[in-house]
Amino acid sequence: MFFIGIISVGVFVVLSSLGSSALELEKTPSDSTNAQRTHVLSQDYAVMVPSAVGGPYVDSVNEKLALLTPQVGVSDNDTITGKIEVDPDGIVIYVVQEGDTLSEIAEQFDVSVNTIIWENGNSKNIKPGQELRILPVTGVRHTIQKGDTFGKIANLYDVEIEDITVFNDIDATKLVPGKKIIVPNGVLRAIRSTSSGSSISTSVAVSTSNANKGAYIRPAQGRGSSKFGPRSGRYHYGIDIAASTGTPIVAAASGRVIKTSCGSGYGKCLIVEHDNGTRSLYAHASKLYVGVGAYVVQGQKIAAIGSTGRSTGPHLHFEIMYSNGKKMNTNFLL
Repeated sequence: MFFIGIISVGVFVVLSSLGSSALELEKTPSDSTNAQRTHVLSQDYAVMVPSAVGGPYVDSVNEKLALLTPQVGVSDNDTITGKIEVDPDGIVIYVVQEGDTLSEIAEQFDVSVNTIIWENGNSKNIKPGQELRILPVTGVRHTIQKGDTFGKIANLYDVEIEDITVFNDIDATKLVPGKKIIVPNGVLRAIRSTSSGSSISTSVAVSTSNANKGAYIRPAQGRGSSKFGPRSGRYHYGIDIAASTGTPIVAAASGRVIKTSCGSGYGKCLIVEHDNGTRSLYAHASKLYVGVGAYVVQGQKIAAIGSTGRSTGPHLHFEIMYSNGKKMNTNFLL
């Protein structure tokens, strides 16, 4: 009998007596940096995966065994079916099923669509049976080069140094050439050829300068209970505002509601797409007052604070995302 247990904010997940087809280690030559792959599910298994508290953050278990962490999760009532594997670095290998779309897979695993595209050869096309490598967090993987520093890597992918050091739990002595690390919230840069035949690096998707922080207002009144950034050895990619259940949640900017389901333990949640290409997410609500397709104006009441999904108490988890999947530092709203 083999048990895997995880306790996280009152959630205990046990995979027991699954047999060798459900959980095993095998050697594979597919990744020279780490040859072990863990078979977590066989094709005839489905498992409910734990999800994040107050929005996605990193919660390592057994060296980021990602399928058992909040980063790789679906909404409380959803399941992931099909063959899934995970390596000790937290990279999930998911076998595409009939009818899957990139956006649906991204939502299931709580990462951006670009994260999947960048990790899998920059192709937007998928087909049943194809293996997709899925990072445990929105961002990119970087292969350390000779002379790399945290500052250089952070500048390359438009992130803060803490994004890298906190997630990977590393210092400068571990920047070993050839080793791969994950850069959470990182943006891959495209290579664009010039008329002279040389190439230059340019940022993928919309420029973050298109999103003026002054365009947003605070989405709820209450106490700022958690900031964007490092949190208890992890990284929190939104802000939390604690208030009593029923406190109004308002649109941070005008836009159209595109989703009322966010996955990954967010509970009652909605996403608004704004004219500048960004999206705002409002999670753990007790009530939603608008539906998909509704156009909302800045300051309009769209939901009420609650504690649905994976939550330790009534609060709003709020995020702003650029169109390329990168999360905006929203501490300016606290």
